[in-house]
Amino acid sequence: MDENAEDRLTALESVWYEIIEAVNAGRTSGLLCPECNAPDGLEVEERQRRTIVTCPNCKRVVEVAIATA
Repeated sequence: MDENAEDRLTALESVWYEIIEAVNAGRTSGLLCPECNAPDGLEVEERQRRTIVTCPNCKRVVEVAIATA
């Protein structure tokens, strides 16, 4: 991965950090997209030990691994 790609990935992870933490803690309602702040909120869907978070407004999709203890 080139340095620019790594920088973009780090920036993206930083923006979505609070959403990822909320989903891992089980909070899936009332979440706003950190990129476009659409009032519609985020859609959260669980699939095979992963959670898919989608913004219907800007179409961003983030896949979150479900934390296990």
